[in-house]
Amino acid sequence: MYVVFGIIELLLILRFVLLFIGANAANTFVTWVYTWSGPFAAPFAGIFGQHSVAAGQGAVVQSVFDWTSLVALIAYAVIGAVLVRLLSHI
Repeated sequence: MYVVFGIIELLLILRFVLLFIGANAANTFVTWVYTWSGPFAAPFAGIFGQHSVAAGQGAVVQSVFDWTSLVALIAYAVIGAVLVRLLSHI
């Protein structure tokens, strides 16, 4: 159980960091992280907005503070802790 939720948390942390630093979405690794973390972040999309900051005039790179990933991180941490606690009592 720890491994499953650890992998989910890792994917969401990578998603948050890559969006925050404005990683190139055309990169294979970045695309892979977004693809695999998307389904875990999707249930929390729209709760808060995303704040983005362009890096200068005509900038292509954009930093995004993704609240969806942060809410998902917290939610999955709580869900994982509750499930581990429940399974330890069974």
